[in-house]
Amino acid sequence: MTFRPVPSPQSLAASPLAAALLLTISSACWGGNIFLGRLVHAEVPPVGLSFWRWTLALLILLPFAWPRLKRDLPEIRRHWKSLAMLAFFGMAAFHTALYLSVNYTTATNAALLVAICPLLVPVLSWALFREAIAGRILLATLISLLGVAVVVLRGDLGQLRTLSFNKGDLIMLVAVFTWSMYTVLVKRRPASLHPLSLLVATMLMATVMLAPAYLWESAMVRTMPVTPSALFAVAYVVVFASLLAFLCFNRGIEVLGPNKGGLFLHLIPVFAALLALVFLGERLQAFHAVGIAAIAAGIALAATAKKSA
Repeated sequence: MTFRPVPSPQSLAASPLAAALLLTISSACWGGNIFLGRLVHAEVPPVGLSFWRWTLALLILLPFAWPRLKRDLPEIRRHWKSLAMLAFFGMAAFHTALYLSVNYTTATNAALLVAICPLLVPVLSWALFREAIAGRILLATLISLLGVAVVVLRGDLGQLRTLSFNKGDLIMLVAVFTWSMYTVLVKRRPASLHPLSLLVATMLMATVMLAPAYLWESAMVRTMPVTPSALFAVAYVVVFASLLAFLCFNRGIEVLGPNKGGLFLHLIPVFAALLALVFLGERLQAFHAVGIAAIAAGIALAATAKKSA
């Protein structure tokens, strides 16, 4: 089964250049999502931000998807277990872990760790479904993971002896795993289910999954504030990181295909690091440069393998 992108407005240009621009926009939106999560982490709780992100995005999208959703209801009921897994890995778990991680690590580190997702996917595909991995892809994965290790260890091998890992980096690695799982599983989504119905159904399930954690967080940790900065953060993640980014990404993938289009995800660390550098005063250090170089080398090898495949 192949992944069918969510249809986008026909007015969007179908040229490769326009598709590349749309994919760049989506990566910029997601880079901004990581930056914003770090910016408001002291004020906005992670589960609350994730819960309201999907709840409001669902309410906005639902009127447009309702006619198709009613027709696809029997298919949703038939495949509810697989849809629940997609909702958990791709929406509820990933974004909550992302927002939690930036309470403890920098936006730059979090964004760099996201860059390994396209290289982790082949490994999970082999582990779960025994899909063959090209030797060059395996080498690219190892090189990229070396870059990730440099970032997580902050260039200090002594941390291996003391196991003094940053909590936020470890949480972000969990987020990377959940998004990679989602990417592997979504390729095997029910082919009979319309993509728009898939998106709305998983949004609804993710909201239901997050509701108990949100209530617990509100009662035991901290409540979701109603302040200008909190409202701005919610508005951004709903409009840009959820709706606009997914529309641009899906249209770009529709034109360029998943192999070429997926490589644009590696622009996310670039945008997040630039925003953090300008607005958060985070410094790009030597270990960041080494990690970026290793991740870039892995990406180059992966891109070459895809082209030659």
